[in-house]
Amino acid sequence: MTFEPPPPWRIVVTDDDPDLMAFLVGTLRSAGHCIFAAYDGDAASELALLIPDLDLLVTNTRWGIRSNRELIRLVRSRRPGLPILHIGDPMPNPEGLLDDVPTLQEPFTADQLLETVRELVTHQWGPRGA
Repeated sequence: MTFEPPPPWRIVVTDDDPDLMAFLVGTLRSAGHCIFAAYDGDAASELALLIPDLDLLVTNTRWGIRSNRELIRLVRSRRPGLPILHIGDPMPNPEGLLDDVPTLQEPFTADQLLETVRELVTHQWGPRGA
């Protein structure tokens, strides 16, 4: 049995497609989560490193100085246990950096997004007493 922290979960979301960003933010907020929207990788990395008790980073961005891989590398170096969800096409993974970063490929439904988020946050907390 796993312990699932109650919503609202604290989630940083970034995507370079305004329509997809609106869908992600709207879906997650409608489910009761506390969403911090970042419109490029730089802002996402700042938020992911500054927000206490963050539960998840959702990313798909190529804008700004930081690419997805750079964003993930930076966040992993400072918050190694933070779950990360990548939205879009799978990225090359020659260094094994993305071994624990699932990809949710488009098109996907709101239910698929919410279930993936739930699985990642639940996995982060692990079994009760762990």
